[in-house]
Amino acid sequence: MTAVSRLSTTLSALALLLAATLATPATAAGPAEPAATSRLGTEARVPHRDKGAFPQLMLREREARGQRAVDQLGARLPELAAWYGKSADEFRAHLLNDRSWRLDQRGRVFIVEEMDRPLPATAPTAAASSLIDGTLLPLDQTFLLHSKPGAARTIYLNFKGATLSGTAWNSAGTTINALPFDLDGIPYSFSTAELQRIQAIWQRVAEDYAPFDVNVTTEAVPADRITRAGSTDTVFGTTVLITSSTGVYSCSCGGVAYLGVFDDTSDFYKPALVFYNQLGAGNEKYVAEAISHEAGHNMGLGHDGTATVGYYTGHGSGATGWAPIMGVGYYQALVQWSKGEYGGANNTQDDFAVMQSNGLPLRADDHGNTAATATVLSGTSAGGLSTLTAQGVIERSSDVDMFSFAAGAGSASFTVSPAARAPNLDALVTLRNAAGTVLATINPADAVGASFSVTLPASGTYTLAVQGTGKGDPLATGYSAYGSLGQYAVAATVATPGSLAPTAVIGASALRGTAPLTVAFNGAGSSDADGAVVAWDWAFSEGGTAAGSSTSRTYTAPGSYTTTLRVTDNAGLSASASVTVTVDAPVVVRTMRVADIAMGLVPGSNGAAQASAAVKVLDSDGRPVVGAAVNGQWSGLVSRKSLSNTDANGVARFLSPSTRATGNSFRFAVTGVSRSGYTYAPLTNTETNDSIAR
Repeated sequence: MTAVSRLSTTLSALALLLAATLATPATAAGPAEPAATSRLGTEARVPHRDKGAFPQLMLREREARGQRAVDQLGARLPELAAWYGKSADEFRAHLLNDRSWRLDQRGRVFIVEEMDRPLPATAPTAAASSLIDGTLLPLDQTFLLHSKPGAARTIYLNFKGATLSGTAWNSAGTTINALPFDLDGIPYSFSTAELQRIQAIWQRVAEDYAPFDVNVTTEAVPADRITRAGSTDTVFGTTVLITSSTGVYSCSCGGVAYLGVFDDTSDFYKPALVFYNQLGAGNEKYVAEAISHEAGHNMGLGHDGTATVGYYTGHGSGATGWAPIMGVGYYQALVQWSKGEYGGANNTQDDFAVMQSNGLPLRADDHGNTAATATVLSGTSAGGLSTLTAQGVIERSSDVDMFSFAAGAGSASFTVSPAARAPNLDALVTLRNAAGTVLATINPADAVGASFSVTLPASGTYTLAVQGTGKGDPLATGYSAYGSLGQYAVAATVATPGSLAPTAVIGASALRGTAPLTVAFNGAGSSDADGAVVAWDWAFSEGGTAAGSSTSRTYTAPGSYTTTLRVTDNAGLSASASVTVTVDAPVVVRTMRVADIAMGLVPGSNGAAQASAAVKVLDSDGRPVVGAAVNGQWSGLVSRKSLSNTDANGVARFLSPSTRATGNSFRFAVTGVSRSGYTYAPLTNTETNDSIAR
């Protein structure tokens, strides 16, 4: 991934120009076509899109871009655009305006991140003293790193090199020997500096993909964790191979990747390739940004740029200087997924929606969003102070992670720390008392974490809420909360409280229903911040009591009923909560039936005639049913379906088509009756059909 626009000379010399030369595979004259595969979606909060089979194409050239690509697709362009989830105009615009887009001979899109020259080497980042605080694990675990073990999706970061054969990067019958990640010129042997660099790169990529239910790993996983066996296989992934471009791909570029192949049922278009030798000689940030960017292409993402810049380099400065992952993230501290909210954006695709539609689901929420579902902060107490900690992930812009804790009156300090090495989260922190009153809201203007101290007014239970936020105006030097997602750690030091009353919480299987209604009540959600709940006592407004953490009641009469739970803790303190159950009267559904069908003949001109049918509908008490829709079928001399509604007397009137035919009968049959509040009971009909001869 590179900066690729022709910027003015006032910009940093690191800003790169988009090369005009065509990059070509070093070993290839054109890769072989794999066996046909199906690419069907499965599940996701945004549905995993059913792409169907890829259109069968064979273009004239092995590699085409711009107008030549458009011309070679011809009338097939809309079909190909639809497979990629784009309109024909949108797909055509990408081909014409994004010089990094290429079509291979089969019509597959791949992307070459061109630049005029390799990025210059920079001084290495000192090793930090896990994912959130930046601590490196023992070096012998470098190739055993997992961000989310057990996830069904995998992104394998291969730093060890590979021999590629039978992929889209190969010429027919050839192999490519891709070298390992190497900083000291001694391949296949990893020095301390190289192992530290690999761990740091993995931490950065894992943070970019923290909102997703995916395992970013440096361990060579079994093939079935990457290869998708078929459209119903939900365990699959992609590989990003971090290697030297030498002998692999002839270009001045930071990486290459195929578009939208994450959920393919073939590995032919994988891995994505990142060329560390072009990226500051293996610079930690450059390589990590390129990995996340190229993997993003596999998941269907295009480039974030402007009308004049192929890759947007961002805006702002310092800890809150911002850039999009699918633009150029090399030069800003806060690099996030985007939906093109910055000024002049040429790509407003919703990154999270596109990635989910290509098979990368969001992770499940890890902490409750309300005081009632808050996670209790745990820790240790000594010398009158309690030290409390927790970790979490903000996985969507609407997520609020709520934590509760007990504290005594006095000074309290709090720190919320996003991932130390490459945070995506700009944290907004809110402190409230037990009544929900806001005591403090913290979001430093020029930092993404938050540290603050307050004086808590009284001993009690408090909540701390963590969520993502934006800064200023995205059209200027700010950003929205859209991409402000990621990992964080919470640390608090508070006065150890004295005895606190418990909190009573009632769970009810239903709060409203029709008699007879059975409701199960559960008090297991009740808690005690400084001890344990030891007793649950229930009282019911209709009379009666019960004991234990759960109970149930059956209500047979309509009305409102209040259930009260009192809980008592091990210090003898108690608290109560109540819920009201509303019981409605049973809904009586009346039945209706056809009581009579009266037939008649209606003479016409020139020997023609029609038949009439008067259908009487009564309820179970023998009263006319007004406004019932009666469906009928004429047969015999004529044929037609008819519909009529009953009048004030409960009669629906029908008239057959006209006919001159004779020697048979007009027959009419009721095929259905419907009316809100009634059930049609055809077995109780006096008659369901009738006829009249002519």
